[in-house]
Amino acid sequence: METAAVPKLTVSFAVDLELEYDSFTGKTPKQIAEALQDELDDLLFEASPAVQGVYTAIASIESND
Repeated sequence: METAAVPKLTVSFAVDLELEYDSFTGKTPKQIAEALQDELDDLLFEASPAVQGVYTAIASIESND
């Protein structure tokens, strides 16, 4: 018996985050960005049980001194 195909959507967002950065914390900007990316992935999965997959990519890291 075949199961009915479930329609799916792919939704793409662009998000820019500005945050305070203290270079004396021992983390590089890349490490901070990767930690934020992990948290974002977790939040997106928790947003709805309908979320089946999450793909995020760090597009850039800029210092705004």
